[in-house]
Amino acid sequence: MRITSISPALLDAYALDPEVMHKAGRPHVLVVRLKYKGHNRDFAVPIRSNIPAAVPKTQYFALPPRPTTRPKNRHGLHYIKMFPVSKKYLLRYRTEGNPFAELIQSIIEKNKKEIICACQSYLDQYALGHRPMYSTDLDLLIEKLDEMK
Repeated sequence: MRITSISPALLDAYALDPEVMHKAGRPHVLVVRLKYKGHNRDFAVPIRSNIPAAVPKTQYFALPPRPTTRPKNRHGLHYIKMFPVSKKYLLRYRTEGNPFAELIQSIIEKNKKEIICACQSYLDQYALGHRPMYSTDLDLLIEKLDEMK
């Protein structure tokens, strides 16, 4: 797993889903080879700095707050905002020389197994029809990604 950024071309193509985080340059964590509806796929999970406090803890992995994180909100990996991605749409996200980004990367590496299990669990529940409000439409996004290949 690594921190990456997503190509604007893919984010533009995903504009049909209003729940996809469209901010260019936003860091994402690449989670490779998760199973969704019988197929192995790569997914990108956005790192968000203002996850509302009311969001269930099963929907995100908490990280230390950023300076832009509002009081009572959370900073972390927001599973319900994950989307499918292919390697050609990944851009390098530089963490060197950025102490906060290096800290986030080390936390993610230390908790890799927990994050992967939580993402897989979310996908399993999503495939069974348990789709939280404000989640991305994975089926629509997979269809769009497959069209772009």
